[in-house]
Amino acid sequence: MQSGWVRPGERRCYKHGSILPVIGLVLIAAGLLLVFLCIPGWAWAALAGIALIAAGYVLIRLGRRGR
Repeated sequence: MQSGWVRPGERRCYKHGSILPVIGLVLIAAGLLLVFLCIPGWAWAALAGIALIAAGYVLIRLGRRGR
């Protein structure tokens, strides 16, 4: 009868997640801030924000593919 205890000499292995989804979420947040906070005349800042959102989305998808 095992109640969650590990026998001596055995190790429990925990599955570690990928860091890519976290980086992707940070990039999406930074991109959204740039898009919503940029001054309308600064089209390049808005384009950079959109590029960051796209890069974050790609990293999230790549990070979840490994699971």
